[in-house]
Amino acid sequence: MLQKVLVELERPQTLAQLAARLQVEAGVLWAMIETLEKRGYVGLAYSESTACGTACTACSIKNLCPASGSETPPPTPVWRLTPKGRASLQERDQGVS
Repeated sequence: MLQKVLVELERPQTLAQLAARLQVEAGVLWAMIETLEKRGYVGLAYSESTACGTACTACSIKNLCPASGSETPPPTPVWRLTPKGRASLQERDQGVS
């Protein structure tokens, strides 16, 4: 299930959006997000965020991100993959363990 969360967070989403897409209760999903965040795979998405690694103006998916253009975290947190999370998905796609 953690892999499904990572795949979904290729597009930044709020907890509610992610829960609806995965059809998982928000409380259960929150525990997964916390685990992935502690391990460095996901983080909050907003301008200059370490999870994003770039400012919104240079982001290739800024039009898909609910946090696009925010200089401070939005009132409802938006989650996305970190560079480590993206690398994990790429390794999985390439069949690397």
